[in-house]
Amino acid sequence: MSLLDTIKGAREEAKEAGTLPSAMREAAAAKAKQSEEDVASETTSTGFSRKSAARAKPTREAAGTVRAVGAKPTSEMSKEERKAARAEKRREEDVVYDTAQVILKQQPGYDKARKLWWGLMIAGILSTLASWGVMHYMQSTGTASEALAVLSVVLMVAAYVLIIVAFIYDFRKIRPMRNKANETTKGMSRRRMMKVLEEDAASKAEK
Repeated sequence: MSLLDTIKGAREEAKEAGTLPSAMREAAAAKAKQSEEDVASETTSTGFSRKSAARAKPTREAAGTVRAVGAKPTSEMSKEERKAARAEKRREEDVVYDTAQVILKQQPGYDKARKLWWGLMIAGILSTLASWGVMHYMQSTGTASEALAVLSVVLMVAAYVLIIVAFIYDFRKIRPMRNKANETTKGMSRRRMMKVLEEDAASKAEK
């Protein structure tokens, strides 16, 4: 074997062993290329999967995402709009109150209970005025009458008793009727309340 053949064989053995720079560069290049192909393949696959998942995801209906637009906030209203809103609110409150009053008056025994309450209140007020009248008469005329003094005190005590009884009667008898009428009105629609008011107006017109 010649020297040239020996050198050539050594180079081939070194190349196969990967010790030469060219062999190392070629191996590194091949490895880098393989890595790039793997990354590209993974990216393509992942992108396709995400895209497919996005396509497969059901789209939410527009009705579920649209926020219902309510009334304009008071801070965004003009002076005229705020005034109109307050007027509308008062009208609504008047309708509710008037309807509740109509239903309250239709309850059995309400008119009689109301008249008795007014009788107690008026008697208490009259007793108070009578007691003040007696005291004023005694002071203005200089009359020192024990009987008038006792009468003044009795009238004042009677006034307090009558007024207290009237408040207790209202709390025990009339207030439950009022609460019932309010609860009934709250369960009504505006259309129903307007019908009640129209029927009440027609009934009054017939009388």
